[in-house]
Amino acid sequence: MLIGVDEYRYFSPLPAVRNNLSELAKLFRSPLGGDLPDMHCTTVLNPSDVNSALDPVHRAASEASDTLVVYFAGHGMRLSDGSLRLAVGNSEPGRKQYASVAFEDLRSEVLDSTAANKVVILDCCYSGAALEGFMGGTDAVADETIIEGTYVMTASAATRAAMAPPNAPLTAFTGELVNAITDGVAEVPDPLDMSSLYKHVHGRLKSQGMPLPQQRASGLGHDIALFRNKWRPPTEKPTLSVKRDEWFREIHRELLGRLRDVSALAQDQLRPEFGDPALIRSLLVARIAVHLAQGKSTTAISRMLSSSGVFTTPRPNTDELYELITKVRFAYEADGLANSLPFLGGLGLFPWTPESTYMLLIEHWAAQRGRTMPRPRVEQELSELWDTADTRVLSAHSSLPSLPLVAYPDPWEKLKAEPDHRVGTVAALMLGERGGGDRAWEQWMSTRPWSTLKARHLVQLGGDLVRCLAAQRTLAQYVDPAPAGHDSHAVLVRAAEIVEEQLKDIALAIESMSAIEYDLLRERTADEHFQDGCLATFSKHLLKRPQVFTPFEEHRMNHGTWAAIPWWSLVVHGEQEQRAVEGFLKRGGIRLGVAAESPDADELVISCEEPDLGPSWIAARLVFDLRDVVQACELLLLGRRQSVVLDFLTEDIDEWGDRQLHLAGSLDHSLGLEIGATLTDVATRALRRLLPDSAGPSLHHEGVPALDRLLGSSRLPRIARCPR
Repeated sequence: MLIGVDEYRYFSPLPAVRNNLSELAKLFRSPLGGDLPDMHCTTVLNPSDVNSALDPVHRAASEASDTLVVYFAGHGMRLSDGSLRLAVGNSEPGRKQYASVAFEDLRSEVLDSTAANKVVILDCCYSGAALEGFMGGTDAVADETIIEGTYVMTASAATRAAMAPPNAPLTAFTGELVNAITDGVAEVPDPLDMSSLYKHVHGRLKSQGMPLPQQRASGLGHDIALFRNKWRPPTEKPTLSVKRDEWFREIHRELLGRLRDVSALAQDQLRPEFGDPALIRSLLVARIAVHLAQGKSTTAISRMLSSSGVFTTPRPNTDELYELITKVRFAYEADGLANSLPFLGGLGLFPWTPESTYMLLIEHWAAQRGRTMPRPRVEQELSELWDTADTRVLSAHSSLPSLPLVAYPDPWEKLKAEPDHRVGTVAALMLGERGGGDRAWEQWMSTRPWSTLKARHLVQLGGDLVRCLAAQRTLAQYVDPAPAGHDSHAVLVRAAEIVEEQLKDIALAIESMSAIEYDLLRERTADEHFQDGCLATFSKHLLKRPQVFTPFEEHRMNHGTWAAIPWWSLVVHGEQEQRAVEGFLKRGGIRLGVAAESPDADELVISCEEPDLGPSWIAARLVFDLRDVVQACELLLLGRRQSVVLDFLTEDIDEWGDRQLHLAGSLDHSLGLEIGATLTDVATRALRRLLPDSAGPSLHHEGVPALDRLLGSSRLPRIARCPR
C-alpha cells in the first residue's frame, strides 16, 4: 500500500513524492520484490480526504495474509498533544484537524490485519517545518508508532527536517531506500532484512549530512525481509589501488568524525571543481591542525581560512570559522584528530606530526588533480589553495600514481599461472618458510609503527617486498652451485627471474606512492621500533588528560607539552626584555646548544640564546632529568618532531595581587636534523636504561607495557601552551 501526496491546496507541493511511489512500485513488482502482482501492489496518489487515504489501507489490511506494507510520503503535522497527522490534499495547517489522517487511525487498521508481518514506512514531516525544499522531521513517531509484531521506519528525528531537495527526482530518505534496494547492500545476507536496510540508509544519509532516519520494531520485526539483496561478494581480489582508496576514505572518516555538523564544512560551502569534498574537508582540518601545532592564534587561522579559494561565495563568516577551529583544536587535544590511540585509529599517521598528515593529503590531492589538469595549473593551485611548493608534492602528481597500483600483480597468482609447476613450487618455497620469506614477513610485521588492519595496500606491498628480498638472497645461494645445463639449474634460474620481476613491479608501485607512505613502508631498525612504541604509549597518556594551561612558578623558562607535541614557555621581565622579544620575533631563529656529560648521562641541558648578542640579549636553559621517564619521553618526542614552539610570556600583578601571564608572541623553531638526532639518541638510551627488558610493540600491540605502567604512576608534563 503506497500512498503519496505531491499536490496540496494549503501546503507547498512535493513533486518528488510522485516519483517515490512509481520507483517503489517498480521495485515491489520486480524480481527483487518477489514479482509482486499488480493487484497486490496498490498505489494511491494525492488522496484528497481521509476516506480516500484510509479506505485502501483497510482493504489491503483485510486481504493481506503474509506481509502488509504501508508507505506514506507527504507532509505531516504534530499536534499539541504530541499525536501525528498525515496531510492529504485538502488538509490545512493548524486547522480542521479532522481533515487530515490521524496516525492512530492508520495504526489501528494495520493492527487489525491478520498478516504475519507488518511494515510501516513514513517519509513525512510536521507542520511548520515545510520550508521550500524541506519536509519536517518525524522521529516521530518514535514510540507513538509502535505496532506489535511490526517494523516502523521514519524519515528523520523529531528535531530535524526530512529533506526533499529541490529538483531532486526523489526525496532524500526514499532515494536512499531505492538505491539500497536497486544496488544491494554489501556484506549483508540475502534476502535484505529491514534492520540491515535501515543501517545502510542511516549510514548513507549521515555521510551526506542529511537528517537521520529512525526505526522501531517489536517481536521479530527487524528480521522482516521485503526484497532480495542484489549485492554479491566480489569474485576478484581488490587491487592495491582499491585498497589505497579505502585507506584514504578511512582517513577522511577519522579526521571528520567530530566535525560533520560544522557549518563551515557543509557541502554547499565548498567549490566542487576542486575535487572530492571529503578530501577537501580533510585537508582543511589537517591544515588547521598544522597551524595550531605551530603556535598560530585562532584569529590568524581564521584570516587564512577566510581567504581560501576552496570556499564558495559568500564565504563562511567569522563565527563559523571560529567554530571550526575550536572543534579541530578540541579534537587534536583529545585524541590527535582520530577516535582511537595511539596511531590515529590504525591509519599510520602520528599525532605528534600533523604536518605529515597534511603532506600525505596534499600529495594525494595533487595526484588526483594532476590527472585532469596540466602541471602548471596544479602547481598554481598548490600555492594559492594550500600554500605549499614542496618538491615532493610537485613531483608526486605527475607520475601516474594509480597505474602501477592498479596493474600490480599478486606474486602468488603469478606462481599459480607459471607453466612449469616445478618453477612455481620452488619460488613459492623461497617466498615462504624454506627461503626465509615467512621469517622476513614476521619480522617486518612486528616492527610496523601502525596497525595492520587499515593500510592494507602497504601491508601487502611491504610483505611482498621483504619476502622477495629474502627469496632473492636464498636463491642466489642455490643457483651458483647447481650444475649448468641440469634441469634443477634452469628451474632455479627461472624462479630467480620471477622474483626479480616481482621486485621491479614492487619498485614501480612504491615509486608511485607518496613520501609519507614510503616512510610507513620501509623497514625499521630496532631503535626506531622501540622509539615508535614509546611515543605511542606516551602520546596515549598525553592525550587522555585535560588540556588546561596552568601558569608556571617563578621559573624563567619551562618545557612541557600541548596535545601530543613538545612546547616551551619563556617568561620575560621588564621593558628591556620585552623590546628584545619584539625584535627577536621579527628576526626569527634561535641559537640552541645541547650539553650532556656523555651519551648515557642522567641530565641533558638545552641552552637557548638570541642569535645577535647585545646589551639586552636573552638567554635561558632547559634541564631534562633523564632518570625521570616522563622527561625522557618528552625529550624523545622533541627529537623525533625536530621542532618546538616557544611561547614568550609577560607577567604582571593584578589588582587582587595575583600573578597574571600574558602571551607576547610565539616562535615555531626548527631544531634541525643534527640536534634532533642527538636528542633522539640520548632519550632512547635513557629509556632503555629505565625499561631494560622492553622492546617495541609486538605484532598487533599498540604500546610498551612497562612504559605504560610507569607513566600511569607518574606526573605528566605540564601544558606549556598558553591560550591564544
